[in-house]
Amino acid sequence: MLLIRIRCPLQKLLLLFLSIMATNPATAESMGHGGDEAALLAFKAKISRHSGVLGSWNQSTSYCSWGGVTCGRRHRWRVVALDLSSQGLDGTISPAIGNLTFLRSLNLSFNGLQGEIPPSIGSLRRLRRLDLGVNILTSVIPSNISRCISLRVMRIYSNKGVQGSIPAEISNMPSLSYLALANNSMTGTTPSSLGNLSRLTVLSLAVNYLEGSIPAGIGNNPHLSFIQLSINNLSGLVPPSLYNLSSLYLLSVAYNKLHGRLPSDLGKSLPSIQDIGIGNNRFTGALPLSLTNLSTLQIAKSYNNEEEWKFVDSLTNCSSLQMLKLGWNRFAGKLPSSLANLSTNLLWLRLPSNHISGVIPSEIGNLASLQRLDLTDNLLSGVIPESIGKLTRLDELLLYMNSFSGVIPSSIGNLTDLTILNAYGNRLEGKIPPSIGNLTKLSALHLSINNLTGFIPNEIMELSSVSMILDLSHNLLEGPVPLGVGNLVNLELLMLSGNKLSGKIPDTIGSCRVMEILLMDDNSLQGSIPATLKDIKGLIQLNVSQQTEWKHPW
Repeated sequence: MLLIRIRCPLQKLLLLFLSIMATNPATAESMGHGGDEAALLAFKAKISRHSGVLGSWNQSTSYCSWGGVTCGRRHRWRVVALDLSSQGLDGTISPAIGNLTFLRSLNLSFNGLQGEIPPSIGSLRRLRRLDLGVNILTSVIPSNISRCISLRVMRIYSNKGVQGSIPAEISNMPSLSYLALANNSMTGTTPSSLGNLSRLTVLSLAVNYLEGSIPAGIGNNPHLSFIQLSINNLSGLVPPSLYNLSSLYLLSVAYNKLHGRLPSDLGKSLPSIQDIGIGNNRFTGALPLSLTNLSTLQIAKSYNNEEEWKFVDSLTNCSSLQMLKLGWNRFAGKLPSSLANLSTNLLWLRLPSNHISGVIPSEIGNLASLQRLDLTDNLLSGVIPESIGKLTRLDELLLYMNSFSGVIPSSIGNLTDLTILNAYGNRLEGKIPPSIGNLTKLSALHLSINNLTGFIPNEIMELSSVSMILDLSHNLLEGPVPLGVGNLVNLELLMLSGNKLSGKIPDTIGSCRVMEILLMDDNSLQGSIPATLKDIKGLIQLNVSQQTEWKHPW
């Protein structure tokens, strides 16, 4: 009888417990999936440093409330997302991550994670997004990652230790639409099987060591809108199939060993193209004139190829053109005045290292949105037009290594957003305009190797923003070094060599505490070296030697 009395209460307690569990499935689920909590704690154990986000990861609270952790709505105690991007994580990725079998999104980008990409990630069959970009991972991409059959986005970029070949098995992911493996150290060829990814829209494999030809099958992906293959060792022809992708808005194959001619109907077969980059290859011929009918073309880049001005003349039809970069080509002849008729949306105009002659058209001021103008290393001559002062959004003005003459226009003082002004190696003459003192954002001023005369304007010495370099060397400047030189408190390089400067080096020079290079040699300076120079602790090069007979480099 005693045994019967004991069993009955136990049976009642058991029935009560089971009824509670049945009416509260969340409780049952939380007790039944402690594996997710264990996997997260195992992940934490491999992290040696973090910004504090893992401070909440302890068993005193529910793991679904831990920082970066998201649990599901339907399966309320299963981890469906882990987002620890930009959390200062150092350490390795625990293989236990593969135990989070309900995970749909894993974002560990922008950290300092090292070691291998654990093959256990291949167990995450529900995973849709994988982002391991910008870490210090050192391994191959495991081939069994292809078991993540639900994956749509794979971003494993900017890990210089990620090497080996691109797994051909990636093609077994039928839902993959975004593949970014750029800026790694991957080798081998581009798998032809990538052509089987029928939903692929973005393919970014730039800045690796890939070689061989571009697989023609890639052009079979009808939804591709972004192809970035630049800075590899790819060779051969660009497959014609790539030129028939009507959704493509970016195509960049620059800095490879590709050759051949671009098809003449490129502008028709790629009606959506906005950015085309073919520079530093072995292409022949000009960019097709058919591209100039595209109002959507925003960026055109072509370096180290054969080009003709005819193409540039026709770009006036591209009303959305924002960047035109045609440096290091074989352009010759005069700079066409049609450049001034390019899109008013143009932000960058870069034509460096060609054989361009002629003058800068005065209509250049029409390009009111221009932020960067680079005409360096050409054969341009004539004056710098006063109208350049209309380019009030200009950030960089690069005119060095040409044959410009005349004075520096005072209107240059209107360019108040300018950070770099470089016009060295020309034949500019006259005085340095004091209006340069209006350029309060200027960080670098290069006017060396010209025929500039007169005193150094005090206004230049008021530009405390000048931090990189102030180079007025090898001109015909005279008079004293302005006392205001002490205002250049952020300047690292001051170069006044090879002028006719006289008087003493001002004591105020000692206020330039961060200066590293000070060159005032080959002038007519007198007196002793200022004792205040001892205050410039980081000075690594000093030359103030003088000569009695000054010689100009021209």
